[in-house]
Amino acid sequence: MTTLTHSSMLGRLPILIFVAWRNIWRNPVRSTLTISALASGLIMVILYASLLEGMSRQMVHFATDISTSHMQLHRQAFIDDQDLYATLPWSYMEKIKQDFPGLNISPRLYAAGLASSATTSTGVLIKAVDPKSEPEVTQMLQHVRHGKLDLGIADTTASGFTRYNLVIGAQLAKNMKVNPGDELVLVTQAADGSIGNALYRIAAVLKPLEPNFDRMGVLMSIKAYQQLMYLNEGFHELAIKVNELEQLEDIQAAVMNRMNQLTRAKPLDELGGQPVVRNWRQLSPAVADLLELSKSFVFIIGFIIISLASLGMLNTMLMAVHERTHEFGILLAIGMKRRWLLLMVLFESFFLALVSALVGSLIGLVINDYFEEYGIDFSQSMPDGYDWAGMIFEPIMKGHLLASDLFYACIMMIFITVLASLIPSWRIVRLKPAEVMR
Repeated sequence: MTTLTHSSMLGRLPILIFVAWRNIWRNPVRSTLTISALASGLIMVILYASLLEGMSRQMVHFATDISTSHMQLHRQAFIDDQDLYATLPWSYMEKIKQDFPGLNISPRLYAAGLASSATTSTGVLIKAVDPKSEPEVTQMLQHVRHGKLDLGIADTTASGFTRYNLVIGAQLAKNMKVNPGDELVLVTQAADGSIGNALYRIAAVLKPLEPNFDRMGVLMSIKAYQQLMYLNEGFHELAIKVNELEQLEDIQAAVMNRMNQLTRAKPLDELGGQPVVRNWRQLSPAVADLLELSKSFVFIIGFIIISLASLGMLNTMLMAVHERTHEFGILLAIGMKRRWLLLMVLFESFFLALVSALVGSLIGLVINDYFEEYGIDFSQSMPDGYDWAGMIFEPIMKGHLLASDLFYACIMMIFITVLASLIPSWRIVRLKPAEVMR
């Protein structure tokens, strides 16, 4: 053991660091095992953070780009009861187009009905969209499993009656035993109180998007909906997509303020309620809550994993201090301050943590590249994806590692490791040279 005799702190520190580095390799096998344990813990934290961030991004993608878009405009009665008559005038949509030219918008209409095929009948949820504007706010029309998406006119009868195409959910198609090209009859109560019914051609079957729509969903054009429901006065829902997601809340407030101005200038009927603008976090609160908790999950799980891995380092330092007790006693006897011995042991644990951070980061980044490229594929056991918080997610879970997550994981590991080394370091402070050197 090298004796430190320099009087100044700056003079002693480089030698102290050099000695600490040499000391951790006095038993290379034990140090290598300790580094392996700490690096393994760090790799687990890196992969966990990457997969959680990837899942969070996938949730945001499905919550916004697939079906709901960034914001939606409804009347309060439609939010509460799915009231068929709680529509907003078409002039409101035109006003939003004029006042907010940077937004992409698309109207939607809803109804309930009964669908019948050649063999079976079942209740369905009818959803009408504009085939031209819908792709500007969501990717819903791109998720086709079978057939070719076409919501236009299928054919015209000899009497001049127009028959439209429609698209249905995957589970509904399975339950009713229908395929693209088959016919489907829809029966419902129209807005004027009459019985609306029409014959349609199934153009395509959608991939699972939402559990309810997958089981009951029928998608048609707004023109086909108006022909069936005799509801031409307005729309139930306006999907809105913003260009800058960071400005979502400001745009939401601006659109809501514009709606209030329109209703004050020309009041709507009281039964339908006032217009309400909600963003995707309000539309999917379970997803939003999980995203808020995701960072806490990373910290808590990371703290537990690294703390367990640090127990190996604690055992290493306890053994190292026990083996060198006689040396520490000699150093204390010849005048070395206890604080310098304490600092030397802390440096040893710091170097172990630093090497572990470098090794764990490099291996973790290599493994993470695979997860970001290929992900974890659950398609064999869950070909249609998995249902969570009212949405269907793709069966491939990909990672996405943030530089900040990697940095904080390394800092947390170094901090916990150095903190754990205070236990063996405290033994040095309490050493009595006379008793140690007997």
